[in-house]
Amino acid sequence: MSSSQQGPRRNFGDNRGGPTGPSRHAGHGGRDRPPERSITDLWPGYLDGGYFDPRGYLKIDYVSRDKVEPFVKAICHSSPRLTTHQVRRYFGHCRFLETRLRGGSVPWEDVLPEVKKLAIAAADGLHKQPKKIPDLFHDFIQRNVDKIKNQKDFLQGFLPHFEALIGFGQAHFDKGRN
Repeated sequence: MSSSQQGPRRNFGDNRGGPTGPSRHAGHGGRDRPPERSITDLWPGYLDGGYFDPRGYLKIDYVSRDKVEPFVKAICHSSPRLTTHQVRRYFGHCRFLETRLRGGSVPWEDVLPEVKKLAIAAADGLHKQPKKIPDLFHDFIQRNVDKIKNQKDFLQGFLPHFEALIGFGQAHFDKGRN
């Protein structure tokens, strides 16, 4: 379900909707928390038209530092902080599926349900108490899983994009385990 179908997202414990504006949060050193930003705010047109240009090549934006690094930085500075351990779990699952596909022993149709399970894992991480992953990372996984329709989308579109996110995110991921 898209965010437009779900209605406004409510961040529990965040009083942004009140008449006095943002509240102070004792757990954040008394600082005002900036409002959570959406993928649409950070990257207008994200994934519009898929991963590939009209000639079938990966759109360079999905692997370029100037697009991916600010995006991953915003993900990493959301609440809760995204840890290296968490992102590696999702990426490790993708690498496992890639190995199965490239080995030729399994058809795409057998792997597609396992790709779709990434969205299940992200929903679980988002809705645990306390949350294990930030909304932006959940939305990144969900939007990409929704966009993957075939083996090329997965291997030549999503994986290089996810690799770029991890590579440019190394300086920003929380190093702790969650």
